[in-house]
Amino acid sequence: MQEQEEEININIKAFFQILWREKIVVAFLTLLAIVLGGFYAFSLKEEFISEGKILPELQTKAGGASQLSGLAALAGVDLSAMSAGGGADAINPSLYPDVLRSTPFFLELFNHKVNTKDKKTLAFSDFYNQQVLDNDIEAKNLKLNFPLSNDYIAVNYQTEKNIIDLKKRLTGVLDKKTGVITISAKFPDPVVAAEIARYSMNYLAEYVINYRTAKSQKDLQFLADRLDAAKGKFYSNQAKKANYSDEMPLKSLRLQSADLQRERIESEYKVSSSFYNSLLNKYEEAKLKIQQETPVLKVLEPPVVPNLKSEPKKSIILIGAAILGAFLGIIVAMLRKQNYKEVF
Repeated sequence: MQEQEEEININIKAFFQILWREKIVVAFLTLLAIVLGGFYAFSLKEEFISEGKILPELQTKAGGASQLSGLAALAGVDLSAMSAGGGADAINPSLYPDVLRSTPFFLELFNHKVNTKDKKTLAFSDFYNQQVLDNDIEAKNLKLNFPLSNDYIAVNYQTEKNIIDLKKRLTGVLDKKTGVITISAKFPDPVVAAEIARYSMNYLAEYVINYRTAKSQKDLQFLADRLDAAKGKFYSNQAKKANYSDEMPLKSLRLQSADLQRERIESEYKVSSSFYNSLLNKYEEAKLKIQQETPVLKVLEPPVVPNLKSEPKKSIILIGAAILGAFLGIIVAMLRKQNYKEVF
């Protein structure tokens, strides 16, 4: 026995007749949705987005050393030992956007001074409280529930909420194909949006440079301190040698004791000279190594103050509200007096 499939017939003519008959209901609900959508659209804050693009340098340490080998040779410095370790970049550019999502970054950002479109200068935390939160802050959220310590970061609940919101407003995206990092900032003030985008780019560049050169900078400072001490001793022995030659009479130079004293002074002078020149050479190597390891983050597109707002899209909201209202109106029209039975 074959089962016969039931066919559902739709009476299109009856459908439009019902819509015409119930046009007042459909029009009312559509108009109501547009009015509510309009209230919602005009109640939203205007938001402006400013973007900046940077291209980070990606090279190996060995490659950087080979680029400086000619310059080092002119200075009498051998970079072969420095580049022998080689290796890839310690921090991959794909991790750069995560720097702008870190809590220390946002805590520094709150203290940063910004200029508004009204030519006012204030801390970013004050701007955020006034323009984004409308000063709607509960006192209990400002209470710090944990003791302060250098071993961890403790913030109040309001600051934690603000950071979560800022992670949505301030973003960094890496294009894996081109290597370009796009940093965007969205705020109610277009000038602040551009300033924060630029601040984020500068913070990222400084962070990466400090990360890459921290060890070399420490080594350079150590060598600089040792070089100053060696220089002082070298100059002292040099002066002692010159004074000895000036003060000793020609006849006394024939004495064995005088020869012994002169040899000691000469020996101290040579040792201090050799040590000083060795440290000086290492100091120059360390400076070149810092130059080699300092990354370059090229600004492809600086942040620009936007003239057009990005949000809210009032026209899109109104069109969406009208479509939703019309759809609800059609459903109500079909359900009224069971009109759907005329269609199906």
